[in-house]
Amino acid sequence: MYVLLTAPLRVRLSRVVSPDELDDSLHEVVVIVLEAIHRDGLRDPERLAAFVHTIAHRRAVAHIRRRILRRRFVDDPEMMASSAGSPEDWAARRERVEQLTRVLRRLRARDREILERFYFREQNADQICREMCLTRTQFRLFKSRAIARCFDLAKTQASQPPPGPGKDYLARPLTMA
Repeated sequence: MYVLLTAPLRVRLSRVVSPDELDDSLHEVVVIVLEAIHRDGLRDPERLAAFVHTIAHRRAVAHIRRRILRRRFVDDPEMMASSAGSPEDWAARRERVEQLTRVLRRLRARDREILERFYFREQNADQICREMCLTRTQFRLFKSRAIARCFDLAKTQASQPPPGPGKDYLARPLTMA
């Protein structure tokens, strides 16, 4: 069955996907199709070939979009300059990452998992809903509440002094060694 599903797609996807990624892309298409069949997502079994081609087309489009974004980031000299940056830029970026990490740690596990899957791992909402046993409405609700909670936590965190050695640090006399 695998060969029957992937053979017609191999040539089509090879125009878009690099040879290194071709087998992985074909496998992703087959997994998506089999999951859809398993959860009764295929309404008309006679349309299996068209369904497989639609899934493959969507994967190809997603691959092209990722390549465009990557190329835009790499080819844009302004983005290159800002990504290289000075040591101060790196320190500021590291501080932002640490702040975000602290905020995410304070979220409920479910909310943190939704945000991490959606924004960092770039999983689609259907996959997250399926794997976390959520409805689309629950997913949207939990995601929007988690984002709002992040903003609240970030505001609270910004108004607090940065974590450091402690208050006695300021009270100690400065000694030269």
